[in-house]
Amino acid sequence: MNITHGLLPGQVLQRNAQNKGHVLITGTAKNGALEYRVLKDGKAVGQFTWTRAGTVEKKRFMLAMGGLPCGGPYQVELRVRDKRKTMDALIVVDVFVGDVWIAAGQSNMQGVGNLVDAPKPHPQVRAFYTRDEWDIAVEPVHFLAEAVDVFHNGYGDGPKRPSRAMLEKQRKATLKGVSPAHAFALEMRRRTRVPQGIIACAHGGTSMAQWSPELRDQGGASLYGAMMRRYEKLGQKVAGVLWYQGESDVNKEAAKMYTQNMKNLVQATRDDMGIEQLPWLVVQIGCHAAPDGKYWNSVQEQQRLLPKLIEKLDVAPTVDLSIDDGIHISGVGQQMLGKRLARLASRLVFKDRKEKGGIYLKGVSCAVKSPKPGDPKTTVVELEYGNVKGKLQSQGLPTGFTMIDAQGKVFPSLYKITLRANRVLLETGQTMDLLKTLAVSYGHDRHPYCNITDADGMSLPAMQRVPIQGSHAS
Repeated sequence: MNITHGLLPGQVLQRNAQNKGHVLITGTAKNGALEYRVLKDGKAVGQFTWTRAGTVEKKRFMLAMGGLPCGGPYQVELRVRDKRKTMDALIVVDVFVGDVWIAAGQSNMQGVGNLVDAPKPHPQVRAFYTRDEWDIAVEPVHFLAEAVDVFHNGYGDGPKRPSRAMLEKQRKATLKGVSPAHAFALEMRRRTRVPQGIIACAHGGTSMAQWSPELRDQGGASLYGAMMRRYEKLGQKVAGVLWYQGESDVNKEAAKMYTQNMKNLVQATRDDMGIEQLPWLVVQIGCHAAPDGKYWNSVQEQQRLLPKLIEKLDVAPTVDLSIDDGIHISGVGQQMLGKRLARLASRLVFKDRKEKGGIYLKGVSCAVKSPKPGDPKTTVVELEYGNVKGKLQSQGLPTGFTMIDAQGKVFPSLYKITLRANRVLLETGQTMDLLKTLAVSYGHDRHPYCNITDADGMSLPAMQRVPIQGSHAS
């Protein structure tokens, strides 16, 4: 008896609104009456005693198994009977019910943070590794050398594939690999108290063009095709997509297409997975040490605005997080990012009214006023933010804002930044008329230092060249 799609040892099944798991199982077996049961700690779970589930005909079967409560581990047993005699049987162990997330994008989602900073595993936080096997999530969750799909490893699942012993030796020698997906799942397990699963689909150095849904027919030779193959193999829906990509599109041609490409990708996943409002949790690319930040900033700004353009999508900023090399978030920073993504998921996916989504800019205005009662009047640019938990704060003097002139160059004019509840006051000695010709950025150019968060540790998003003229909402 063999399962071809739908249930694997160690798998996390996606719960529905009633906190029950459902999976569509297909496979091959000897012909006869198909039955199944579910055990936990050696005892049948609720109504899941031996249950008739149709007939195996032409050595093929399909079984829709639903109603399994959140939790686990469960043991699922299948058998084929003919005249009260067992003809074929299969046992699937360590099955859980909780939430499942696709982790996709490029290197920062694949994970390049130093492994010495990796979080500790949890037995109910699982990963569907690129080798098409479920197990406890341990960094690196994305270990592409063992992948089944040829795009990820260059040789696919054929005779050139290294032995398991060689792959394990290579894994043990790996020094980098901390991603936000593992930290996210650990935090969601803490918040929800239900098992969590990660479907590892990211690949470093890849562009939006390489993630194009138009390449799906290439199967495992394309990123989208490989992701959809693995999704379909599991025979179930997912809770959402974690997406961290953009560094490979910081060039003149790719940057101008970024927003449209994101729209296409999100819509394609929703259509192909049959989940009309599939939630997307997007990471805004962060700090970098590249020579030119122009197109980097362009992609950041487009990502900041995505929630205005795509429903059921929110964005987590990273501009304040430390990096372990020129562009990759550190192992420590990835754990902070995982918690930020969990905050977004709690609000966007699970509609937790006690939680807030990502911080967003509500408006920009300028006026002559006193930043504090009794202070002399000065020219102030005021930025108001939404979704701030508690109040805005910083370690040390708040910093990260820059004034930009009409030519896109830095216009040095700020001498003080004051935080007041959900507002940032930028004090400048310039006249109102001059200010109305300028724009304001946060996290401008290469390697900016940004340190403003709310009381929950959520950073302000990087933003680029937002006009000051009059009052502006964005």
